[in-house]
Amino acid sequence: MGRPRRRRNSRNPRWSTVRVTRTKGSNKTTSYRVSGLSITGVGPTGRVAGRRPTVRATVIDQGTRLTKGDIRLYVDGSEKSRFHYDPASGRLSYYVGNALAPGVHRVEILAESESGDERGRTGGTARKSWTFTVAR
Repeated sequence: MGRPRRRRNSRNPRWSTVRVTRTKGSNKTTSYRVSGLSITGVGPTGRVAGRRPTVRATVIDQGTRLTKGDIRLYVDGSEKSRFHYDPASGRLSYYVGNALAPGVHRVEILAESESGDERGRTGGTARKSWTFTVAR
């Protein structure tokens, strides 16, 4: 199997991972997408004044349509199921209902996708974590 290469998708400016393989004794090269799953635009980051911030991110998979069930959201290690996810735009938001204590808080998003084609099933996983600080 060849080395992973990064290629820009013309329909979406995000990067996709592509593997290139060459059949032994053949001049034919086959390329296919391994994963276009990404988590971007995360927030809040840094220092926030309010104790009830809204957690936001964009979670997309090029080529497949993710659902809310494909995504796990954790705040300070506790899984949150009452978040909003718009599959069309990839936007995720979670309003923190209970006031957070002043200090550092950790958010983690895990997304898993599975897509199929005539050659079988492929899937991808993306994980993003970050921290923000609630001011005193």
